[in-house]
Amino acid sequence: MRRVITLVIGVALLSLGTAGSSFAGAVNCKQVNKYLQTGRSVKDVAETMVIEESDVKKCQEQAGTEGAAGGAAGGAKEGDKPAAGKEMPK
Repeated sequence: MRRVITLVIGVALLSLGTAGSSFAGAVNCKQVNKYLQTGRSVKDVAETMVIEESDVKKCQEQAGTEGAAGGAAGGAKEGDKPAAGKEMPK
């Protein structure tokens, strides 16, 4: 009987541990995309940040949709340099 109770408690703790790992922290997509912009592969970024490759791909897709929406607005971001040959108005 004592072994059964110990086994049940052990299984319960393991299941809480695996369920809790998905809630442990959100993926930092900003950092993921910085790594991807330096030429790292999806697999390399996932291994470096100790996250799933699917999470890296989700960040990639999210950045792509945000980039398309931002590009449609046509506004320049702070720190952007004007294109060559075009001068800023004075």
